[in-house]
Amino acid sequence: MAFEVFDDVAFYWFLMSVMVCCVIPMSYSFISTVQWRTPANWTRSLHSCKEKIDRGDRVRRKELASKLFGWRGIGFVSSWTIFLVLLMRLTTMQSEEMFSFNPYKILEIEEGAEPTQIKKAYRSMSLKYHPDKCSSPECENAFIKVSKAYEVLTNEETRKNYEMYGNPDGYHGTSVTIGLPSWLTNKENELAILVAYFVVLIVVIPVVVGLWWRNSSKFLEDGVMQNTAYRFYRQVQENTAAKFMPGILASAVEFCEGVPCKNNQADDLSRLHKRVQENFVKNQGDMNNDIMKVKTLIYAHLLREPIPASLLDDTNYCLEHSHRLLNGLLNIVIEQRFVTATMNVIEFSQLLTQALWFHSNPLLQLPHFDMQQVKHATRVLSNIKDKDKAAGSPIERLKQLGGEKRREALKGLGPEQHADIDVYLANFPDIEISFDAKVEDEEDVQEGDVLNLTVKVERKHLQADPDWVDSDDEDEEPDESIFDKQLEAYEPGSEEYESKKEDLMDEWRDAYFERQKKKREREKKRNPQTGELGFAAKPLHDPVPVHAPFFPYERFEQWMVLLVDVKSNKLVGYQKLSQNSRFEKVQLKFLAPKEGVVHYEIHAMCSAYLGADKKVLMKKTITKKKEEEVKTAAELAEDEDEEEEEEEEEPEGKWYYLGGNSIGELILNIIALGIAGVMLFNFLYARGLWQKYVQPPVDWILKILAPFLNFVSMYTSPAALWFTANVYDFRHVAFLFENMTAANVSDANATLSTRVVKNDTSFLNEDPFKANLFNMGVRDEL
Repeated sequence: MAFEVFDDVAFYWFLMSVMVCCVIPMSYSFISTVQWRTPANWTRSLHSCKEKIDRGDRVRRKELASKLFGWRGIGFVSSWTIFLVLLMRLTTMQSEEMFSFNPYKILEIEEGAEPTQIKKAYRSMSLKYHPDKCSSPECENAFIKVSKAYEVLTNEETRKNYEMYGNPDGYHGTSVTIGLPSWLTNKENELAILVAYFVVLIVVIPVVVGLWWRNSSKFLEDGVMQNTAYRFYRQVQENTAAKFMPGILASAVEFCEGVPCKNNQADDLSRLHKRVQENFVKNQGDMNNDIMKVKTLIYAHLLREPIPASLLDDTNYCLEHSHRLLNGLLNIVIEQRFVTATMNVIEFSQLLTQALWFHSNPLLQLPHFDMQQVKHATRVLSNIKDKDKAAGSPIERLKQLGGEKRREALKGLGPEQHADIDVYLANFPDIEISFDAKVEDEEDVQEGDVLNLTVKVERKHLQADPDWVDSDDEDEEPDESIFDKQLEAYEPGSEEYESKKEDLMDEWRDAYFERQKKKREREKKRNPQTGELGFAAKPLHDPVPVHAPFFPYERFEQWMVLLVDVKSNKLVGYQKLSQNSRFEKVQLKFLAPKEGVVHYEIHAMCSAYLGADKKVLMKKTITKKKEEEVKTAAELAEDEDEEEEEEEEEPEGKWYYLGGNSIGELILNIIALGIAGVMLFNFLYARGLWQKYVQPPVDWILKILAPFLNFVSMYTSPAALWFTANVYDFRHVAFLFENMTAANVSDANATLSTRVVKNDTSFLNEDPFKANLFNMGVRDEL
């Protein structure tokens, strides 16, 4: 007989399970976003960045406090509090719904206690909670429970029923409890529950989804608003100069909505505009007041003009979002294969980071440098003899000058300032580019072939990378001369000589394939690139900070590799460096053009420093495509067979994973097998096949294994008793394993399942409410 109840305890378990599913990911998201320690930054030791570092630390502490005491922090604390309260409630609650009666626990004795122990415990507990000695409601309830427990344990039939089924009345059929609170079935709450369902399903969910879609549909994948991208697209062209970039950036809708013109800023904005007006370059959107305001603020930043206090927050807002918008502008020009515009966008990003005007001297990026120091340094660099001059940017030449000569040339600076310059030059980007372009399995390059270009960029200013292994080609077969020393003891040409030589060759091949496997694993780890732009799932190292004392926010090095066709001035390929490591490779694939000698330029450009970019030339000779030989059907079939053999075979499942390849597949296989087993058991059981054919051999096997099981139970019974008392009592499902083939239907203790199998339906006429076994005059007996 199956019945359904609303179980409050099951609802607590269900609610705690839901809390676990919500609390764990929310906690991970919250903890992972909180910056508990100050990140490593080589610029913290520079006096030129002291003010910016102090301001950044204050902002970081403020952000940490806002996260801890904001809505996410409060949600984190409150969710864990609710979870712990539920956990404590479940561990301490005495279930009143089902299967909560445990006479041994009530009498505080061990299961299987002797009758004398039961009587002794009953006398002690009854005297303790007798109404004549304790008149509180708790004592009265405890006294009733003690009396019921004593009656159950002193009656042979009820004690046997409890030990077999966990219920003094015997087996009552399979019970199904619904993990929802019982107040849901209360008629007084029907209207409130229906209204709540209606509000949640009809009002709240559609409104939330609609608001989310309305906001998310405004933005592209790179976080730029669609209207902003449209404005950028309309203004940018193939040869757009860098001087037009501030006006294009100022036309972003984000700025017009975030920092509109205000009346209380009119005077300060007018005075600031007059100071930078002579440098203005006309753009399409200059008639809009909001755009003109943002453009004025950007010009003032580039010219290092002092910003009035009323406009400082708006300037910081513009600078905070400027590089994200420039990244969107860069994606637009790259997708259109604009070479000049792409380089000018990156150059403007450099100028914005360093707060420098167009065509400024890169030496102004150095700490404590002004125009006077630039003149001294330029004079010293120009006086160097031609044979001693080093190629490169002024900063690189100043670095190669040496510390002593720099101090002689820059006498106006103190020791601390020179120390800052030395640290800056040691961390200024110094890169080297190497490349290898070839066609797979081909020696020459023909028209239409796919060229595989591998560009290796070494950032010498970063620390050494111990995991780096250069991917120079290694012969698959060893040079036999390396085995001469091991083969000295054998006569050349003899059977032992050839056998030893073959063993050494096999060892070398095994080591070679192991090296190749490890190298592929390292390459896969180093370059987990996805997408055309090559963004990595997770960089190997932390981003490299940038010295930018005039930029109010922390900036990091970002590099992009560009492949340019010199003749057509078109962007052939591009990819961003993503691993922040000393060595990094990028793979570019492109089609070979028509026959002739083609010149390419490989650019590595930094978004934060002037004078750090590098360029190398690549020349490729393209030959005319040869006419393809017509192959017969047999040859084509043979080629297909060879290709199929070369393909990697699907990895076979492991036996210890039950045919899977991972622990996750093992768990899924176990669940599938369990479901299949339950369905098979129900099928066999419903038709009596289980009782007739399966149960007898199971009983026979259990009888043989009884000594071993008894021995094991001696050590596992304490844990099983604790689990039964505190978590779940398996005696509730013990009827599944009883020998139902030998049961007699006429027996009063025959299970419901046995009676159904034997077509005994007399139980349908029985009263489901048995006589109360506990009203047996306990008080009169006392």
